[in-house]
Amino acid sequence: MEKEQMQSKGYGRLIAVLVLIGIAVIGAVLLLMGLILGWFRRAPAVREMQLSAESVLLEEGERYTLEIGNYRELGEPSVKWAVEEREVATVRNNKDGTAEITAKAAGEATIVVKAENCEEAQCRVQVKKAPIASIAGTAWQTQDGCYYFLPEGNYYYFISPRTENYIKGGIEIRELEKEELAATEASALVNAVDRAAYFRLDASADLELYFGSRRTGAHYTIYVAANEEEAAIFDSGWSEAMPAQKAELLLAEALDAKFPGGAELPQDAAAGAGTGAEVSYAGSAFTVADADFNGDVAYKESWNILQLGNDIIFKQGDDSGNALYRLSLGDLSAQPELLYQPEAGSVVTVFGTDGTQLILGTGSTSDGSYTTGALYRMDPGGSSPELLVNDKVQDFCIVDGVIYYTDYSRLVRLDMSGNSKVLWEYGVYCYEVTEDGLVFLHDGDAWELLDAETGEDYGYIRDGDNYSYECDLAEFDGDYLYYVAYDYDQEKVSLRALDIWTGTELTIGSAYHGSKNDTYCVAYYDSYVLFTAEDGESVVRIDVATGEEQQIYLEDAGYWYANEIILVDGRPVLSLQDDDENIHFAIMDENMSLQALAL
Repeated sequence: MEKEQMQSKGYGRLIAVLVLIGIAVIGAVLLLMGLILGWFRRAPAVREMQLSAESVLLEEGERYTLEIGNYRELGEPSVKWAVEEREVATVRNNKDGTAEITAKAAGEATIVVKAENCEEAQCRVQVKKAPIASIAGTAWQTQDGCYYFLPEGNYYYFISPRTENYIKGGIEIRELEKEELAATEASALVNAVDRAAYFRLDASADLELYFGSRRTGAHYTIYVAANEEEAAIFDSGWSEAMPAQKAELLLAEALDAKFPGGAELPQDAAAGAGTGAEVSYAGSAFTVADADFNGDVAYKESWNILQLGNDIIFKQGDDSGNALYRLSLGDLSAQPELLYQPEAGSVVTVFGTDGTQLILGTGSTSDGSYTTGALYRMDPGGSSPELLVNDKVQDFCIVDGVIYYTDYSRLVRLDMSGNSKVLWEYGVYCYEVTEDGLVFLHDGDAWELLDAETGEDYGYIRDGDNYSYECDLAEFDGDYLYYVAYDYDQEKVSLRALDIWTGTELTIGSAYHGSKNDTYCVAYYDSYVLFTAEDGESVVRIDVATGEEQQIYLEDAGYWYANEIILVDGRPVLSLQDDDENIHFAIMDENMSLQALAL
């Protein structure tokens, strides 16, 4: 019994110990679990940021917004954006989980974004050089001298020295993908220009001028590969790819002003075009606008007399002191007023006006002929002449306040500040400067077209003329040049009309006048061209509208020859010389009768 009791107490102690041990184990486990849970609470999870793009391709100047797609799920943490390659791209924090990337220059950059308890994220940025967005409003010149002008408004101009032509017309421009271009005849352009944009130009010619002819209706396909600095052009007309550099649009603008349309030749003129035969004009098929030489427009130079407003300016005196005088048109019998007296040994050789001031040249006669050594400008109110240039000036005109002068071996542009530029360095038989900024010039063999500011030669309108020593321009009416030319083979002069659109030259009136040693001067008024012939001893008048012709001989009026024709108050005035070499001025009426002016 006692033994059983002792065993029972032993079991109780064992159970108590086991219970205590279990409680201790459970406590330790609970304590360990609490420690573990506490640790997890103190160490938050590192989360992933999800960017809207892992890489982007941008052009220079382009902007792109990069976004953290799970910004709200992350609890809208504070974010830092950074980029090391700031010369390639920059990044700006918008503080709303987005950033603005700006592409700066071609290259590669890495955008890095960081946030608390988040993994670092990156976006690779590749920046390429931006191609041009459009080729309208630009122009290129190829290495062989062809010009491709593409002004705004989907219009084009094409000038080529290969064929001496000028083309303009409407154009459709379409941008191509590289793969599209590779499948065309112009596939050579695919690798011709770095970082290029590609274009196809479908052009229909409105006007196409060639030497001696004109045609319309032509179609051209032109492909262009271009960036901001260079281009390559494939012209279906040449079937080759040509490198090109940017050019100015000024040439195209000047040509468009000169050739705004495509007026057809008058029917009668067209019938004789290119034949070289005499053309008979009937009715008003060849009528031109009246010229207005009244002091309000630019004048060509004068050797002896011209009009300035309501005054006549003329030259009188012997070879040792030729001087300029003024006389009112209202009183031609009054005493002339001396305007300018050159120094002893010098003479006034040539003078002109822009309608406000006088431009005059002075020189000497020591070698028996007039040689101009200086050009001056002068207020006709009485101020002393102001030197413009020391140069040999034998002929000049004034257009839009600019002087164009020649010594017959070159043409020079001179502004009123004395700045000069040689526009042409060859023979100058005659020339006309238009208000549109172009120069028509005859060099003894061809009619050239020049830019009046730069001297750029746009090519010849007509080539191969056989004029021995000169031709004098009477008028330009926008379509035709009227001039009197000396033909070397015939040894006589004739009145010509040159169609600037086709290069066709026509003879007006009787074919030829004069003699081997003929000299002449010309004027244009109403619809008449007036010129001297027979070595200056006769005057011929031809109506360009009808071809009607009249001729008078100066000896019948008591004079020897004429050395000047100028329009004064819209009427032709001739400077005449008698047998004693005295100078006289006479006005010609509608019947070609001469009435002396008492100057």
